[in-house]
Amino acid sequence: MSVLTFISRDFVYIDDACEAFIDTELNLKKEDYMIVSIKNKSSFLSITTATITLIAIGYYFAETEWKVVEFLRFCVGIILLWMPLGALFYLLLKRQVQEPIVRFTFSAIASYSLTTFIYFALAVFHLELLFYIGIIAIFLGLIIYLIRKKFWLNIQINYLSWRQFDWVLALLITVSLVVNIPYQRTWEYNPTTNTYKSPLDVDYHYFISLAYELARHVPPLQQFNRAGIPDAPYHMFPHLTTVLLSRFTGQTDLLRVQIIYHNIIIAIGMCLALYSIVKILTSSKVAGYLATATMYITAISYPPLMATEFEFGYFTLFPHVSSGIEPAILISPQMYSGILVAYGILLGVLLISVRCYRKQPVDVVLIITAIMVVATSRFRIHVFLPMLPGFLLLAAYGWKRTSQRVYLVAAGLAVALSLLIYLEMKSPIYLSGTASLSLGLNSLSNPQEWPYRYINEWPFSTKIHDLLSGLIRNSTVLKWVWQILSICTHVALSMIGIPLLIITSIYLFCQPARQEFFLFRSLIVWMTVVSTLGATCLKLSDYNDFPLVGELLLLIRWYPFLLMIPGLYQVYQFLQPHISLTRPTQISLVVAFVVIDLAAQQLTRPSILMTSLYSEAATVSANERMALTYIHDNTPQNSVTLTDKYLKDRNFVLTSITGRATYLQKDYDDISELILKKFPSENREQVIKDLWVTSQSEEFCRLLIATPATHLIEYSTHPLLVNEPACIQAIWESSNQSIPVSSEKVTIWKINR
Repeated sequence: MSVLTFISRDFVYIDDACEAFIDTELNLKKEDYMIVSIKNKSSFLSITTATITLIAIGYYFAETEWKVVEFLRFCVGIILLWMPLGALFYLLLKRQVQEPIVRFTFSAIASYSLTTFIYFALAVFHLELLFYIGIIAIFLGLIIYLIRKKFWLNIQINYLSWRQFDWVLALLITVSLVVNIPYQRTWEYNPTTNTYKSPLDVDYHYFISLAYELARHVPPLQQFNRAGIPDAPYHMFPHLTTVLLSRFTGQTDLLRVQIIYHNIIIAIGMCLALYSIVKILTSSKVAGYLATATMYITAISYPPLMATEFEFGYFTLFPHVSSGIEPAILISPQMYSGILVAYGILLGVLLISVRCYRKQPVDVVLIITAIMVVATSRFRIHVFLPMLPGFLLLAAYGWKRTSQRVYLVAAGLAVALSLLIYLEMKSPIYLSGTASLSLGLNSLSNPQEWPYRYINEWPFSTKIHDLLSGLIRNSTVLKWVWQILSICTHVALSMIGIPLLIITSIYLFCQPARQEFFLFRSLIVWMTVVSTLGATCLKLSDYNDFPLVGELLLLIRWYPFLLMIPGLYQVYQFLQPHISLTRPTQISLVVAFVVIDLAAQQLTRPSILMTSLYSEAATVSANERMALTYIHDNTPQNSVTLTDKYLKDRNFVLTSITGRATYLQKDYDDISELILKKFPSENREQVIKDLWVTSQSEEFCRLLIATPATHLIEYSTHPLLVNEPACIQAIWESSNQSIPVSSEKVTIWKINR
């Protein structure tokens, strides 16, 4: 009986063991099946995303008229220009920034900023050759380093797999480039009228002309539209970057370099910076993706909520387009470039903030960030003015918290380099009196002056101004009270917008913003507040106030914009316990939001600003464009043109197409008045008028030889009266040059001295 019991018990044990073994095997097979299934789904999604990305890239390059050789030269050029410094930063930051995409983004933007900065510093001392020697030296050093470290042997095969690539981020960036195509049209040909129309703002041609002047000499020796007269120390680093891009890619048309090449770099950099910042703030890739989409893809042009005569900076609920993206892209490439540098600095400050909170070493990222802060003085002074004191306060706090002397070193370096930049701006090669700031009441909120009236276009502004006028009798006090009230209200309603103001406020009081992100949060608030105060009480000595203090306001929106998605993410986390959404549902909602916004964006285009710029766009005949292109391609870079056509027409196409300085071209009224004040004997407009009304060869040659001009452009619509004087000879004329033949004949004369 006992034997049978033992035998039966053993069979039970064996049976249980077999069942357990079978269950284990089944579970393992089930897990293997699930893993294979997930991998298959992941591969399918990766293939789909990669395919859409490649199609979008192909569409973008086709629409922007790229050639294969041009694309290859572009890729090689940007690698040669920015890879040496970027790769060096990437290696140096290895211990302090672990996440590759964040380290790559910060290194790339730092290289973008500091490569131009270093070139400019060397060019001031006529040591440009050292710049190219330095690039070669860094390249060789990196190659030797990789060989000694046997870098290629340490690369894991998984990292080379295309599945490891972030195709979602690549797709978002590519679609961002695609939606930017309407901003990248340079010329449109009308076969009916045989004319070319430039849909760009007049300021773009102005800035391209500045870039051509820098291509001739750094720093600039003259104004491009008043050859021989000193220029002001403007924001030359964005234009100098365009020049360097031109040299390294071999593209001589700086208009295409700026509109296509340079703007591609900025757009990609902006997407990567926003993704990196938001991903660090939220620890969520999905939030980073959503933030990337909000930069361009979901940028809807909302209409003004009250009647206005202005195309941008008007009152609407979410003014990202009207007070953010479009003014930067369409009006000011300096601002667009400066924002990218500012976002790179803010990414650096975010990395510093996290490491400062944890009391970790921060030396490399801190020093790089400090130099980038100084570079903003010539990328965009509107960023530099609030950024430098904010960075110094940040460094003081970091030193007090961590006792690391590197914070003091970084602060001292920033101050020393800033003083050197300031001394360079006061150099006698520049137009005197154009780099002087003072404190006082500017005219920014004057209700009677244009373009300042747009500052006052917010709800009930007229009634409130009338009420204050009745309560405050002292005119000076009234002006100050109204200045502060109007600018602050304009910033809150028309620059930031009510929704973003609420979302930002929510984020500022969340726990992470008060702990590890404290320095980053504080700098965002500082930049917003100090920019507003600067617009209230800063003024220029010789220019009107708008170029500096007015454009301070246009940058304010960009700072709290970084906190929009983190703020929404905090709201989502608060509501998450009360709502049950699966991950597929969350992803579906995000995708639906992006697709709906993208569709709405396309339906709302063109915006008010784009429509206005197109209606005022410069138009040139086919003959004139060929003539100006001939000058660009066949005359020395230091040539100076002279014509009477653009004395009254301020569009700057003459200098942006020819790439040459001109004797006189109509400029902004305030600049013209300043030049006449400083050079009263330089009545160039009268000289040109005399040239076109005289019929005496001797008088004509006497006037012409006294100018610095080397080439004269004559149009049949307003011809010269003189008959073949000895001091000029025709080198090109447009007879039968264009098909269909243009009614306007253009002749280029070379001046014989």
